[in-house]
Amino acid sequence: MNNHAEQQVVALELCRFLAHCVAAIVVVGMLFVALIGSWHVALNVGLVPLLAIVVCDYLARRKETAVQTADA
Repeated sequence: MNNHAEQQVVALELCRFLAHCVAAIVVVGMLFVALIGSWHVALNVGLVPLLAIVVCDYLARRKETAVQTADA
């Protein structure tokens, strides 16, 4: 694997790690809203960001796999 491909993989892994961190924060926020308010409000507030984070993670994983297999 050349240096450029390694840098891309590291950047994509960092992106995925940050997406997981943001997802954890969103889930904790949803639980907090659910405990204070209602589950309906928590799902309305947190579902769209969670779906966006899942899509970002999925696309980063696909790109990471493509970079690794193309360079192999």
